[in-house]
Amino acid sequence: MKIDGITISAICYSTEDPEKVAKAIGNLIPFEFEIRVTNASGHYGNPIKFFEVELRKKREIKELWNNLMKELGNEREIILDFLEELIDEDGVLHLRIDKQSAYLGNVELTFGGDSVMVKVKLVTYPFRREKVLEFGRKIVSEGYD
Repeated sequence: MKIDGITISAICYSTEDPEKVAKAIGNLIPFEFEIRVTNASGHYGNPIKFFEVELRKKREIKELWNNLMKELGNEREIILDFLEELIDEDGVLHLRIDKQSAYLGNVELTFGGDSVMVKVKLVTYPFRREKVLEFGRKIVSEGYD
């Protein structure tokens, strides 16, 4: 069982300061990283930017995950309560961190609205939903080694 990768992303709307959105992402990552920025158009043709950081190195994944779980503290119980809904059929755990809180240096879960998305690819052998859920519970409760 392993975390195969973590993707952190956020949308920067035309009314937002791109540096602040980048800072919100940066406050979640305790090491040097590179943000990929893609320009796009919103539903009404308004310009938006899509910010994304992809982590594939085991050391970075471990450090980010354990730091995120430490920062979430008691909110990890919420993740455990909703784990079945938060893990999709491909074994990806979807978390949303409040973007404004992240900008201010706090890590708080949210279930909608303006957020920083954290997608965590969970891999188990064999790949079965029960095993993915068991692995998800373990890494939320105990951390990832």
